[in-house]
Amino acid sequence: MMDNDLIRQLGYANLDTRLKRISDKMSHSLRAMYREFQMDTEPNWYLVLWIVNEQPNISVMEIAARLKFTHQSVIVMTHKMIKKDYLESEKDSIDKRKTIFRLTKKAEEKLPLFTQIWEIGKKVTLELLNENTEIMHHLEELEANLDRASFGQRISNELKKINL
Repeated sequence: MMDNDLIRQLGYANLDTRLKRISDKMSHSLRAMYREFQMDTEPNWYLVLWIVNEQPNISVMEIAARLKFTHQSVIVMTHKMIKKDYLESEKDSIDKRKTIFRLTKKAEEKLPLFTQIWEIGKKVTLELLNENTEIMHHLEELEANLDRASFGQRISNELKKINL
């Protein structure tokens, strides 16, 4: 029987799509699990809660730097978290251009549950990897190489070599 999965057939040539598909599957199932337990959160919010808990009065730029997310994606995420009463924000007393964040009472109360979910999630991830974390080494290499030159830039450089 022929494998009808084009993304799988294309192998490493479609790595970005394959990683996105895996990420989407994991995120979608987490959202469903959160709904099952009547939790009004998104899968990636725990990272922000963790950082803000660790460092109250942290700014958008500092969160973005820690997560290696874009400034804009952190703004979108934190606005949603404020609407759901997990974060509160205010302007920095010294630099009024800077928005800083603190956990709300609701977030502080739910943090132990999020921590428990995170710990169980780590265990389940290890099970999904059949206890083999070698993929993490490959992801580190991939990210480091992309930091040196982006995927698009590398393709552009190759096209220029053949005078396109």
